[in-house]
Amino acid sequence: MKNTVLQKIQSQYTLEKRDMGNLAQIRKGIYRFDNEAYTIKDTGNLFIMEMKALFGLMKMETIVITPLQKDLSFCNFDIVNAMGRETYIFEMYESSLADTDLSAFEKIKEKYAYLTSYPTEPRWYDEVRLPSSISKTGKKISSDADRMSEECLDTYLELLKSAPDCNPEEKKTAVRKYVDRLISEGGMAVDSMNKIIGPEDTARLIRDFMYHV
Repeated sequence: MKNTVLQKIQSQYTLEKRDMGNLAQIRKGIYRFDNEAYTIKDTGNLFIMEMKALFGLMKMETIVITPLQKDLSFCNFDIVNAMGRETYIFEMYESSLADTDLSAFEKIKEKYAYLTSYPTEPRWYDEVRLPSSISKTGKKISSDADRMSEECLDTYLELLKSAPDCNPEEKKTAVRKYVDRLISEGGMAVDSMNKIIGPEDTARLIRDFMYHV
């Protein structure tokens, strides 16, 4: 997914890679993290995390696109392969200053309804997760799920293209509401990162690079 995202964004925007210092590569026990953060010129932030563990038996890719100068809610992609089970998640969380028509995602949800939805336990962020979000899981679904993810990306980038300019400070404040709760109240990935690299580096990774707020 990383190469697809970079190729599609670079075809429309100028990307400037940001220095992540000691958080660019993290090696802790069985875990290996390779992280990249970019400024999408005049638009916002792009973050990419690739994680491997157990000699590649567990792999995770996380991509976050956070518009800070355009009024569209941020999105994230999570792709996990653990012991042969594949999980694909596309999520959007309420962080726009004005309402946005996200009905284009309904066609994608209908198209891939035959794939098994990923079950989740109730968490605080359910209340701000937008209905455009899609999550699927199963074995040997990567061919279909890769296409689904790419269609979600294309749809999101089309919305981003037409999104109005907004006040960056107001937008950062809107995104920061989610980020502050994510750091303080956690989530599945955040809880794991806290254990692996510690709460201080996890908070810095999320605030400074994942969302750039």
